[in-house]
Amino acid sequence: MSMLLHVEPEIEKLQTHLKKHEISSMISEKRLDFEADNIDAVFLGTTDGIGHVGTLKLENYPIDFIEIIKKQEYAKCDFVMGSHVGMGVHKHSWRKLRFFLSLSPSIQLGPLDFGTITTIKKGLFNSKVEDFVWSGYQKLTTLPPGLVRDNVADALYQEQRLRALMIKCLLKERTIVISRYTPQEKDVKTNSKIVIESQWKFLKDIYLDLDTIEMYRIIATVLKNKINELKYHLAY
Repeated sequence: MSMLLHVEPEIEKLQTHLKKHEISSMISEKRLDFEADNIDAVFLGTTDGIGHVGTLKLENYPIDFIEIIKKQEYAKCDFVMGSHVGMGVHKHSWRKLRFFLSLSPSIQLGPLDFGTITTIKKGLFNSKVEDFVWSGYQKLTTLPPGLVRDNVADALYQEQRLRALMIKCLLKERTIVISRYTPQEKDVKTNSKIVIESQWKFLKDIYLDLDTIEMYRIIATVLKNKINELKYHLAY
């Protein structure tokens, strides 16, 4: 690794966290296509906005890249710690993990964009997920309906282990969105074709437990298997 490469502590901590779950990763020295979606987080300064924190490339895993992005907002407040009067400024910040799947350059996906709608039963002390559905454009191809089995949500529903994990993990993840990724910089390519993401979280909540990691692993595996099954319909 180049000594000039600046690595944020958050991405190093994520790498260590994944290693505990026996997931090997490395920090890429080259600029990836999706990293250009936002400025580097260190340049946000005292402005509102979204910044790129860092990316890990996973080794021998169905998820190819995990990116951390940061959102921050500054808000004026009437109370300042240690003072009874005055005007202060408080910074609110959140993080999000984006999981990227890389595919063959020849693969051309349809306008894939769908996510979970979750039904949560509120309890006095504990809430729980009653059920969820995948909603949105779930077809991998642009072929007319019924010609091929290209509804990827059907394949996700069939995985009983995945369903059990989602019932458990969606209470924290709330919404999982799967969509086709199109890079903003056309001349930088890593063949990242699908992005999976959930809601914004506080920093302490982005380090996923084993069940949540396994949930995302199965989702990525089902997606890649379904795309491989339809590769002759998806290749240009």
